[in-house]
Amino acid sequence: MEDVKCDFCGGGDYVRIAKQTDLIHRTTTEEFWVVKCIKCNLHYTNPRPTREEIGDYYPAKYAFHEEKPRIPLWISTCLKYTANSFISYIFGLLKASRLVINYVGPNIPDPVISSYKSGLKGKFLDIGCGTGVSAHFWGARGAIRAYQKITSVAGIEVSQRARNALDAYGIQSWRSICDVPKDEQFAVIRMNWSLEHTHSPDRYFSFIAAHLKPGGKAIIAVPNFSGLIYRIEPSCLEVPIHLYHFTPPDMERYGVKHQLKLSSLKTFSYPGMFNEAAKLGLIPKELMLASTVLEARRLQRILTKVDEAGLGNDMIAIYEHA
Repeated sequence: MEDVKCDFCGGGDYVRIAKQTDLIHRTTTEEFWVVKCIKCNLHYTNPRPTREEIGDYYPAKYAFHEEKPRIPLWISTCLKYTANSFISYIFGLLKASRLVINYVGPNIPDPVISSYKSGLKGKFLDIGCGTGVSAHFWGARGAIRAYQKITSVAGIEVSQRARNALDAYGIQSWRSICDVPKDEQFAVIRMNWSLEHTHSPDRYFSFIAAHLKPGGKAIIAVPNFSGLIYRIEPSCLEVPIHLYHFTPPDMERYGVKHQLKLSSLKTFSYPGMFNEAAKLGLIPKELMLASTVLEARRLQRILTKVDEAGLGNDMIAIYEHA
């Protein structure tokens, strides 16, 4: 374990905000503190596992390191359509499977596909791409292998097993941002719920600023620590593999520091997160508000208003060169 200073401002003074153990992956019973920098308000896990230790806290069957999606594309597509269309009313008040409820969510167009459809041209880089078969929230359609159909792609992934899988599909990959040639430029750089796993977000923003083509876009999706679920219970955390816990002001400040303009920031939520958090004991069981698909859809309509107020539990930040 290491005790670290603030990644953004270098400050060493902080206050403790929340404490939790690994209730999600159950790799350890150790408890970890989330602290807030007194100088700039950045939240981070401290003390935390070192770069050499962090791998021990990922489960052996970590979803994004698997070579096949756990749910085939055609099944996930059907489930998502069923959960969010008129078909869901067929379920009525019957208890629906957790799987279907977890597909109830907002309709957010994939910003990578939207960028290329708008006319952007050039290579795509996915930082923390896993094996490339599935991406959080967008599933297989938003994974690097799917993007091969629309542009040339490359990835950065620490797992050798995952990089072997990428190589089998002809996808260039590097283990670290340090391995990427200095003159390599990308039209779109994405970090899809990976920035919070890094030991120094500042280094990644610096890398993005140096490798993003003029007119290109950087797309960073992370949990929103100022979101509703964290306001209800700040210890509703995925520690220790989440090392940083960002808020919208954090995302804007990092961009300004590295001459990247935050062109848009959207927060969003979905009912399944509340259900899972309640089942794990992270929030009160009374907040398990969606036991049927219809209840989940009603909750989603409420959450949409929460999202519009900037209190969604996740956020997508899109940057351009300032």
